[in-house]
Parts: sequence; C-alpha cells; structure tokens
Amino acid sequence: MSTQVRSCPKCFQLMWLNNDQYEILDVETVRSKCPHCGTTVRFKLVSEGSTATGPKMGH
Repeated sequence: MSTQVRSCPKCFQLMWLNNDQYEILDVETVRSKCPHCGTTVRFKLVSEGSTATGPKMGH
C-alpha cells in the first residue's frame, strides 16, 4: 500500500502515513496513531469507484 493522507478526526490536521505507520485490520480498515495529537484513528480504504486509485486526501 502507498502513503495514506487523512485528516485526524480529533485535531483536524493532515496525517501523512507511510507503510510502517499504520496497521491493516482487514481488507477495508486501517488503524494508525495521529502524529500530532496521538489519538488512535481508524479509517476505511476506498476500494471501489472512480477515486479508488486516486490520492486519498481525507475529504
């Protein structure tokens, strides 16, 4: 998987996460820790539709 860019739901700052900074829970869900506030965050991966292979900008 490539770098994931998401916004933190607690501090709302962008998290640029490399492969070694997140854990794959299942085929759709990833868990990581926000590098800014330390909150554990879960988010779903986009796997279908026109944006599935595009950049994941968190909005």
